[in-house]
Amino acid sequence: FALVFSLALYSCGKKDEKVTETKKDNTPAPTQNTTGTTQTKAASYYTVSSVTGSTSKNVAPNFTWEENGKKMSMNDLKGNVVLVNLWATWCGPCKKEIPDLSKISQDLKDKNFKMIGVNVFQNPKSQSIGDFLNSNPIPYTILDAGEDFVKAFSDATKSDIEAVPTTFVIDKKGNIVETIVGARDEATFKST
Repeated sequence: FALVFSLALYSCGKKDEKVTETKKDNTPAPTQNTTGTTQTKAASYYTVSSVTGSTSKNVAPNFTWEENGKKMSMNDLKGNVVLVNLWATWCGPCKKEIPDLSKISQDLKDKNFKMIGVNVFQNPKSQSIGDFLNSNPIPYTILDAGEDFVKAFSDATKSDIEAVPTTFVIDKKGNIVETIVGARDEATFKST
């Protein structure tokens, strides 16, 4: 399948407040089970544990995280088209495109496709990622990362990342084939 993208429609700038890089916990949120009693369900996100810069222009950097007790990495996803969406909990256009990204991830889940949302540019005054995900469940993998992650992608594309959402389309060989700054809708992401 082919992905075609248009010019940026909306984007958020980088927040001026100091970026925090502390590991966040998965704060549980109450949910109702079928018996009517309240249970606790943790928000699903994972912290990027390491980032290795790419060796060539437009080669995606490798990054690792632990998901459900298993170490995962970008390199493990070769053979899939990967959409890496940088976003932040305070970014209006980011929040607006999440339902469309969620639909795409569900529509393509049985194809050689993987979607990863990466929370970046977080600041102490913003809603925590755990609180955000408890109220806004997202069906694709969500990672929490710091400035080293943003720098690795900036270095790989030879272009500063100063706004979110910024989305990278990575081909099956691990090459960044498209960089999209600004929010998109489902039709624009999937148009052929």
